[in-house]
Amino acid sequence: MTFLILALTLQLAAPPAMPAAIVNVSRLIAESIDGKTATARLQALQTEKQKAIAERQAALKRLNDSRALPAQVARAQVELQRFTEDAQVDVAALDRQVRSEFEKKLRPVLNKIVEEERIGILFEYPQQLIVWAAPAVDITARVLERLDAAAREENKK
Repeated sequence: MTFLILALTLQLAAPPAMPAAIVNVSRLIAESIDGKTATARLQALQTEKQKAIAERQAALKRLNDSRALPAQVARAQVELQRFTEDAQVDVAALDRQVRSEFEKKLRPVLNKIVEEERIGILFEYPQQLIVWAAPAVDITARVLERLDAAAREENKK
């Protein structure tokens, strides 16, 4: 009888179970106002750099076709390679920057929903550790609504 009373006491003292939830950050980036803006900025820079690289490649081809001095061709090849590497660095830096800016906007929204819904653990989905998740635990749509509402409020200012 003492064991039963102890077990009941432990059950009553145990904290309530907190649900798990998932959020699809890739979807948030693809569908939210801020995510679309960030993606457009990144794509604009990529397009600009690709165009500049194509122009330099065409200039190098013209040099080759005109039978320019090997030193001139070599110099143009090195310049093209350096420009391409610099372009990759620039795109990667902007990617990190826009992801960081997006995460700064996303974090408070996630924190608020986790608090309101008393979520015990939040997983990013899709992820290789998560094989399947019930649609009922996916809070992506709610996060998307609030993220866009915050962006609209910010744009009004």
